[in-house]
Amino acid sequence: MSFKRILVPLDGSTMAERALAPAMALAEAMSAKVILLRVAIPLSLNLDPRFYQFIIKTRQDEAVRYLHSIQSHFNSSPVNLETQVIVGRGARSIINYAQENDIDLIVISSHGSSGINRWIYGSVADKVLHNAPCAIVLIHSQAQVEPFTLKRILLPLDGSAIAEQALEPALALAEAASAELLLLRVTTMPQVSVQPVPGWPGFDAIRDAAENDAYDYLQGVQAAMADSPVSTSLHVVSGAAPEDIVDIADSKKVDLIVMSSHGCSGIERWAFGSVAEKVLRVANCATLVMRGQEFSE
Repeated sequence: MSFKRILVPLDGSTMAERALAPAMALAEAMSAKVILLRVAIPLSLNLDPRFYQFIIKTRQDEAVRYLHSIQSHFNSSPVNLETQVIVGRGARSIINYAQENDIDLIVISSHGSSGINRWIYGSVADKVLHNAPCAIVLIHSQAQVEPFTLKRILLPLDGSAIAEQALEPALALAEAASAELLLLRVTTMPQVSVQPVPGWPGFDAIRDAAENDAYDYLQGVQAAMADSPVSTSLHVVSGAAPEDIVDIADSKKVDLIVMSSHGCSGIERWAFGSVAEKVLRVANCATLVMRGQEFSE
């Protein structure tokens, strides 16, 4: 598993440009090409065709100059860097470009020139996240570290085949960047009384059994990677999955979370209310989301 064509949509804002350093780090680790994309938004007014074309040409020229100035900042980088300007509507144009140009990873900031405090329903980043045909790395406005700075990648697993689809890219990234891979299983406790009930195991016994099962599962995953040179560590916590994933990422100082789009919840796509979406909203580091594929029996 390798990312070879990385797309970075830019809108001219400093916030959108926060995706540049992580994208370049990922590209250098994976020997990938980076495409800087600027979408020139057409006017929605009925204008004289000649004046309309003049406006579009002006916007295209400005976008070209902007991307060339960004590109010049990375002249000493070994990464193959390309610039592209297209005319269209923001999110849809980004998605179409990714589909038509074999993009396998999009790195995007949580918000750009719109000035929204976070990516929310209706924003460009939100639309790209929900409709892109490939993996996504989301860079939050509050992110404090860049991928591979601290050399730790966190992979949350829930025991499902879909969640495990993130294992291969996480392992490839960890190997390429000489990073440690932290395997995490969050166990969610059933609603049981903490008071002893005759004939029923106590709360502590149920929690211990769940944690032991989780460790057994992670040890099995670790054993399957025995031939990999990547250093791995196992982590099990009991609690509410999204919050604990973020807490572990913070406490272990990871610089990238890698997740499948959904796991054992059975949600058709990662969407409002899913674990991946909640982690994306509150994580304090970059988050890479793979699109999980359902398999019929």
